[in-house]
Amino acid sequence: MQSIYRTIFLIRLPFLTGWLLALTGTSFAQNGARTWYKGDAHIAFKWRFGYSEFPFPENNVVAQQDALRGKFGWYDGALWSHPYKTWDGNAVHGVQLLFRGGSPYSREVMCTSETVPYEAAGKPVSFLIPFQYTIGSEEAIAFSLRVKGASEETIVCKLNPQAEQTITGGLFKVNFITLKIAGSGNAKPVLNASGMMHLTVYPPLLGYGGRTEFYFSSSTRHMDVESSLLIGSLYRDMHQADPYLQLSESPLLKDTIKAAAALHAQQLREWQVATAQRSDALLQQAKVEVFCAGPTEKRDRGERRVTAYSGNPVKDFQYGDPSPQMAGMAKSVTNALGKKFSLFRYQHHYLPWKMEDPAQLDSSQLTYLKEWLTVANTYADSVMLDLQLSPVVKLYRQHTKAGTIALPQAGIPGAEWDKITQGYLTTLRYAKQVCPRLKIIQMPYELDNMSDAEVHADAHYMFYKSLYEAVYLFNEGRSEADQVRVAGLGSNNPNSRWDFIQGFLERYSKDTGGRKRLDYLTWHTYLFPGNYPAMIKGVNDSLQHLLKKYGLNPELPVIIDEMGLAEPSTIEDLSDLRGAMRKEAAMANFSAAIHHYYEQMPGNWIPISGAGWHFALLTYGEQQVLSTYAKGMLLRNKLGDEKIPVKSTPVDAQGFGLHATATKTADRISVLLYAASPSIFYSQATPLSYKNIELVLKDIPPHFRDRVLKVTQFFSTPEDSAMLRVLSRDEYQTLPLTRGADRYEKDFTEKEAALLNRIDTRSYQVTSGKNMLLLPVDLDTYGMLLVEIELLKK
Repeated sequence: MQSIYRTIFLIRLPFLTGWLLALTGTSFAQNGARTWYKGDAHIAFKWRFGYSEFPFPENNVVAQQDALRGKFGWYDGALWSHPYKTWDGNAVHGVQLLFRGGSPYSREVMCTSETVPYEAAGKPVSFLIPFQYTIGSEEAIAFSLRVKGASEETIVCKLNPQAEQTITGGLFKVNFITLKIAGSGNAKPVLNASGMMHLTVYPPLLGYGGRTEFYFSSSTRHMDVESSLLIGSLYRDMHQADPYLQLSESPLLKDTIKAAAALHAQQLREWQVATAQRSDALLQQAKVEVFCAGPTEKRDRGERRVTAYSGNPVKDFQYGDPSPQMAGMAKSVTNALGKKFSLFRYQHHYLPWKMEDPAQLDSSQLTYLKEWLTVANTYADSVMLDLQLSPVVKLYRQHTKAGTIALPQAGIPGAEWDKITQGYLTTLRYAKQVCPRLKIIQMPYELDNMSDAEVHADAHYMFYKSLYEAVYLFNEGRSEADQVRVAGLGSNNPNSRWDFIQGFLERYSKDTGGRKRLDYLTWHTYLFPGNYPAMIKGVNDSLQHLLKKYGLNPELPVIIDEMGLAEPSTIEDLSDLRGAMRKEAAMANFSAAIHHYYEQMPGNWIPISGAGWHFALLTYGEQQVLSTYAKGMLLRNKLGDEKIPVKSTPVDAQGFGLHATATKTADRISVLLYAASPSIFYSQATPLSYKNIELVLKDIPPHFRDRVLKVTQFFSTPEDSAMLRVLSRDEYQTLPLTRGADRYEKDFTEKEAALLNRIDTRSYQVTSGKNMLLLPVDLDTYGMLLVEIELLKK
């Protein structure tokens, strides 16, 4: 049939028009040209109702109830669009349908068509929607497509590499016309295809004089390399192009498609073998050597730094009264630590000031800001505030078409730079009164995800300039101790963002303003599939090169403001408390491993590695019982301040494997053991656990030799069968795909709370030798073990 299409469009035989209409149900104009309707006149995506980055109807009681029930709402696709390149090399922005498991991100995208005129009544209608799909660590991707007009129908689509792939239902059919296909160019199994969807909708399904809606819905499961479907074009009308004509003029040869499919299949087989071998190479006799007489260095206590988001503890939305559990959660963790957090970073998404008059605070937005800052001030030594300015960023995105069009000199229409500066100043004055421990103010982060255009880099720097101008005005007349410092950049993982980082530093170096200051850089270090704990090796070299190039302070500190496992991107899922327990134990391990690599590298690093993903994941239930994430903090915090050298094996070049940290005081040697298991990312990898690890203390202090010593082991493990029995009960399950949003509302019994809070210990006595001490120890999958060796008190 497609060959007939191509023949007709090339030679346009008028006498075949009526025959083809009858055969295919495709609408034509009188001159024989096909009439295409735009299928993506508007694009929306479904997300948890009330998510903090997106507008929430504060006074809508039904919306509040829906949010509490975990219901999802529809949002403008421009809020979460992604750029992609079409077959002709042009960049467009579509909305992404994700398929990876455990993700709270968009699992449903809706495209709404332009109006179908009454003149088309009784005829089938053709719609066009551009697409790009990516197949990752599987052979194909599958999703459902629902068409809704006068009635509705759903079919399941399964895409694999083909020039044309037609899937037919009873009342509509869709033809995926691929105009470009390419592999990843490396060993990673990634196959990208872009083209146009031709949707033919038949009369019983159409509402003539109205619009037709197309719903794309994905399934949920883990993928080592994620698949996605980018749908539509937000800013560029692409529906006029005839995809069949383009395919005939620039055909994708069958051999090209066959070769791309074969390469992907080969890469997938090799990927499965290679990812299985990641663990196989690490499953060997484990050994940890502690060099007690080695040089000491100060240990950075990143476990006492935490990050929190706006909204109720886990739900990530803010409206009505904030939960009183914010303070309870902080109290629970700091009581267990026996000290305050050293740094509490709070990021607020909505705008604290009135858009129309930034000299005034928006009282409707102050409840959460005040509550979180009060909690931070009470339970932390110092506080860092990130104002995400989501409504302003939304305006910026819409006005500039996602950072691709330059702004007027004054800034974003309706939220100009001077208004943003005034809003910052208004908020700072309020925030410092509520939170005297506020020490650092941070610019919006992750703007580097939006665009790589120079005009976007210019706008990004102006966001920063608006902030430092406000900080200058705020600090005037204040003592040095009472001043607020400013943090800039706010980049994602630095490894892939050096152009963006360089652009920021270059603009700062060329800024001739007398008020400028830059006290900190900030960036994330998240781990997704394909990342690894040791990936930050060499980051300091790259940073120092740029600091020297632009004549900036080589000691400029970097706050790693979010770090560890990126919660939505790994095998374990937080929608189940059993899965959450395992996942959060792994979070504690990987946060410690990344922190370790930052400590090993020269530079002025300040990693937030206590709760580097989300403060609220530290506890469960109304009783604020400690999660395995929090227990990892506690075990790290029991280490001393002076590190001594330690060598652990096996560990590979990427940092997967067994890790250890050792400290000593006059009367105690402490060793923390944990593993970064590749199984958290790779479905073929065997989870790492180690039995009979040889823990060897060499050159023990003279007063430890030939003595009876007390050994205490502290265990945190997600494999605790008693805890798993509690968390597997029906009443303690959580809503799916909401990061376990209702986890903090669970009402445990007193006995259950005590059980879940428990960190098992085991104590025994040993007699040391003249120079060394050998201890056999075990480590569970995703578990942590702290071993303390101390002189037995007489």
